[in-house]
Amino acid sequence: MRETTSSNIPWVGEIPTSWKTEQGKHFMTCLDRPVKEDDGVITCFRDGEVTLRSKRREEGFTISFQEFGYQGIEPGDLVVHGMDGFAGAIGISDSRGKATPVLTVLDTNQDKRYMMYALRNMAYTNVFLALSTGIRVRSCDTSWKKIKELRYALPPLNEQKQIADQIEIKCSQVNSLIANQEAQIEKLKQYKQSLITEVVTKGLDPDAPMKDSGVWWIGEINSKFNLKKIKYFINDYKAGPFGSALITGNLLSEGNILVYTPEHIANQSTENSKNLYLPESRRFEMEQFFVSEGNIIFPIVGSLGRAMYISSNMPVGIINQRLAKFRIDESVVDKDYFLYVFAKSNFYKTFLEVNSRGAIIVNLTKEIVYNMPFVVPSIEEQRSIVRHLDRTCACIDSLISIKLQKVEQLKEYKKTIIYEYVTGKKEV
Repeated sequence: MRETTSSNIPWVGEIPTSWKTEQGKHFMTCLDRPVKEDDGVITCFRDGEVTLRSKRREEGFTISFQEFGYQGIEPGDLVVHGMDGFAGAIGISDSRGKATPVLTVLDTNQDKRYMMYALRNMAYTNVFLALSTGIRVRSCDTSWKKIKELRYALPPLNEQKQIADQIEIKCSQVNSLIANQEAQIEKLKQYKQSLITEVVTKGLDPDAPMKDSGVWWIGEINSKFNLKKIKYFINDYKAGPFGSALITGNLLSEGNILVYTPEHIANQSTENSKNLYLPESRRFEMEQFFVSEGNIIFPIVGSLGRAMYISSNMPVGIINQRLAKFRIDESVVDKDYFLYVFAKSNFYKTFLEVNSRGAIIVNLTKEIVYNMPFVVPSIEEQRSIVRHLDRTCACIDSLISIKLQKVEQLKEYKKTIIYEYVTGKKEV
């Protein structure tokens, strides 16, 4: 058992007597490299990867048309995201590129990997959040101004390297376990989607005779089922407002009208800290875009292939410009059966692929939606299918939930590994 002493750092506690503590400004410097003409944009992601944006994804970023204050980054630079560092966006760059001033680029005479893990530990133990003075949701200021004033527990350099090596070995093992669980989750999701597709096309009787649907990507269907275009059993179709009528909304809910967005559909809930509300003064102007109990809403741009039924316990609201709404004739198609086919089977996914141009899915127009083919059994058969799928999918969802919990536990274990090593609680 090593001899320890107080670090006088609240989030570190006791440290080995061979360690020291020091303010960041005494062993770290903030860099400001020049930008090169052919530099690509580098991003520091919340999982700690610092790499060229083009290596991860191009969508979902704010595009800067004027690059004021951009800085160069070299491979091996220690980078802290100025707003997302609190969530673990701290890492070592694997590429040459440029970045906005929101990224703090650091050099140090200590082991960079050790310092990366020490800073991540501060993020995981909410040190940065505790020191935050900002009001932006899910963000805080992790600028050089704060980083340099904090005190850090520093082992001897050779021990820092050993600690970093050990953390990487342990975390790599945990990452393999996480990847295995995530692969199983993905297989379960695919199985559920395939099961739904099989049942809604062929029914519950495995010995039932089949017939050609006449649609190449659907193939055979139960001989008792009909194939109809959606336009024959939906009504009151309306896409969200566009042009000068775009809904921007605000964050004040009292007396105002909820704006439904694709995020609500993705979460199947109206509980969202980022909810927007349309001022009551615009009610009459936007009346045609209101939704209420019985409406089905779905995205027509962006995250396609989802839908949500507006139930009686959901607030009356209005769709934004990325959504459309309609009602179904429930004497022809049961709403729960409709949602299984439209938003949970492979039907919609394949339909979108068929209606794509190249690698880009076109915005869904009323014409495209109306011409979607739909397998329609009798109402009684639809309800039997729904009961069967509800039971079966609940079992699959339960397995997925257990595995998701396991993933979260493993992620927390990784944080514990980092904490124990960078605070000297575990010896290398």
